[in-house]
Amino acid sequence: MAHWERVVVPPDFAGITRAERQGGSYLRYHPDRLADVANDLEAEVLEHAAEVSTALARLGGRLRADPLPILYSTLIRSESISSSWIEGIRETPRAVAIAQIDHDTASHAAGQIVRNVTAMREAIDLLGSGAWAHEHVTRIHQDLLPWHRPGYRSGQVWVGGSHQLNAEYAAPPADTVPAYLDDLIAYANRSGDLPVVQAAVIHAQFETIHPFDDGNGRVGRALVHGVLARSGLVDGGVVPLSTALRNDERGYVDALTAYRYDGADRKPALSRYVAHFLAALEIATSTAERFVDAATAVHTKWRAAVAGVRTDSSLHRAVDLVVENPVISARFLADELAVSAVSAQTLVKQLVAAGIVKPATGQYRRSAVYQADDILALLAFGSEAGARSPAPLLGRAPAVRSTLVHRCGAPTTQGKCRNRVPEPGLRCWRHPG
Repeated sequence: MAHWERVVVPPDFAGITRAERQGGSYLRYHPDRLADVANDLEAEVLEHAAEVSTALARLGGRLRADPLPILYSTLIRSESISSSWIEGIRETPRAVAIAQIDHDTASHAAGQIVRNVTAMREAIDLLGSGAWAHEHVTRIHQDLLPWHRPGYRSGQVWVGGSHQLNAEYAAPPADTVPAYLDDLIAYANRSGDLPVVQAAVIHAQFETIHPFDDGNGRVGRALVHGVLARSGLVDGGVVPLSTALRNDERGYVDALTAYRYDGADRKPALSRYVAHFLAALEIATSTAERFVDAATAVHTKWRAAVAGVRTDSSLHRAVDLVVENPVISARFLADELAVSAVSAQTLVKQLVAAGIVKPATGQYRRSAVYQADDILALLAFGSEAGARSPAPLLGRAPAVRSTLVHRCGAPTTQGKCRNRVPEPGLRCWRHPG
């Protein structure tokens, strides 16, 4: 049965804090094993779960019907930025984009967020189909924090405070973690609960167990997306759940605290927590719908901008690369697309002429890098949007746009010559005059 255990800590005369030198006691929590309890919810919470499930299914159907790369990549990155923000790891979307192409100049926080993107993708790939296993969970954690010792923690952990004696929450002892994770994974693989309820329970139980020394919040939120992907509700992207949670961090913490009931009072405690989780998921789903509208507008605008160029050309591949990397350099294009430095410079000029990128501003204005403001605006919206935030208006093409491909235009018996020339007004080799 779930209970709080009082743990006595003897004085540490070499301790850093007064509390450590004095000693004392603290409470640590032992949650119920999920195999031993039922996830009974109050009627109105069950109704809400059904409504949120319907909204998610509608969003998932939309993502499957039009699986644009711009949707998947930007949704995952904006969710990763927000999930990191909750843990106090904060950077701008542009700084994160810089970290993707140049690890040496990236800030520590931006580098951590890039690893969170990798962990999020890994979570969806590993957990989004088939049965879960311990190695899936530990691998996601290693992607996030590769310098940590692989596996679960070996000592006591807590949340808040400098020591367990003044912590807001102390997790169960380390020697219970493997059994608790056995139980959680078994629940993930065999539960018949609604996927949104299952995702809520897995997240709360994981955060309560706190199986790692660090990174528990980010891994725990990634597990939610694994549940939703495997269920088929949302398998073409993610919903910006962390953004909704970030905008009400106190409510999020209070809801997790409510989940940690004492004794047999599971139903009211679980109902309170799941109700808050569903409210956040509902906001995230609504935000995702607006996000899809804005991202689709960008996709349409960009495709129109390069419509005169062959679809198998390097320019189209460069546009796809910008979707994944909204800050680029000519050197980066050359390396990723396997083209010469001269060709890469030409591609940059074409992307600028199409209104897809522009020279970087602010602290990067003296660097030879270019930024895609449309994608950066999408990332900012996805990682910061509130329940009523309007999506950015990104579908408007530039009023004046340079022609990307110049043709000879000399009159022939078949009409105007369509041979390419490097600059307007020039003639091709067939019509030198």
